[in-house]
Amino acid sequence: MTVAFYSKDDCKLCDNARNVIKRLKKEFFFDVNETMLTEEHPRYKEFFMAIPVVIIQDKQFSGTILEDDLRAFLKELKPPTRLFYLGKTLEALGFLTVALGLMYGLMGDMWTDLYFFLGGIVVFGVGMVLERRELRRDRQPSV
Repeated sequence: MTVAFYSKDDCKLCDNARNVIKRLKKEFFFDVNETMLTEEHPRYKEFFMAIPVVIIQDKQFSGTILEDDLRAFLKELKPPTRLFYLGKTLEALGFLTVALGLMYGLMGDMWTDLYFFLGGIVVFGVGMVLERRELRRDRQPSV
């Protein structure tokens, strides 16, 4: 899926919309086709009062782009799989496990620190592999 994003230079709303799109891109797997509008662009007259403009499958969002609105629309199109969410959960769990291991290390328990640290790295790695696998699967063209 490709998201069309029309923006212009020196536009605070465009910068905010760009940040929203970057955050959502990590969650919903789409490509962005950003176009900087100038007076010579064929769609300039159509969009210059509505900048920034985000178009997703013929649905247009313009002006102040709200992350919740885009997220709700993208979830309707294709929700993330359970494996993706499992991967995200395992990444968070791995991070917490490493932090717990570091706390044990600060208390002087070297072996417990090592077990938690290594276990956390493994859990985080498994979560990352699952997440990346789902990202690749979603980017493949459907048959």
